[in-house]
Amino acid sequence: MGVSENNAHYGHRLRVYRKIGDVVYDEVYYLTENGQPVTKKREREIRAMVKARDKELLEYQKACQTEYEQANPVRFHGDGRIVGLTRQQQKNQGHMIDIFKLRFKLPDGSIYWGSVSIDYHGFDDAFSYALNRIADASGINKRTKIYRQMKNARDAYLNI
Repeated sequence: MGVSENNAHYGHRLRVYRKIGDVVYDEVYYLTENGQPVTKKREREIRAMVKARDKELLEYQKACQTEYEQANPVRFHGDGRIVGLTRQQQKNQGHMIDIFKLRFKLPDGSIYWGSVSIDYHGFDDAFSYALNRIADASGINKRTKIYRQMKNARDAYLNI
């Protein structure tokens, strides 16, 4: 969120708020002392201090996010589906086709696009092909825990 400013009945204040991982950093800096506004010079000092603290937390947040993305190349939705793999029905030349649509971010920052036809391959083979494409593009070994978790997400796509 960054820095917000609030002038409430109990004092003018600046708030630095960032959530990094599971930790919430919520820091308040008052621009009043004993119910009176601080001097302009002191206010500039406090604002500079708040800006520096927010910048420090932002850099830490970016570093943690980069570390998390490298450790977890594949993420999951709350219902168990894989982020970047969706099951869709599309109209093609007048009839409906069922496909797995792939769209996910690679470690180098580029976007991978693709699709696998469920009608052509059958559900189990199409799901397996989609997982293999994700694993190959992301550099995931098929003997790792994350790949097993991806295989366990199969049931989440059955009734869509």
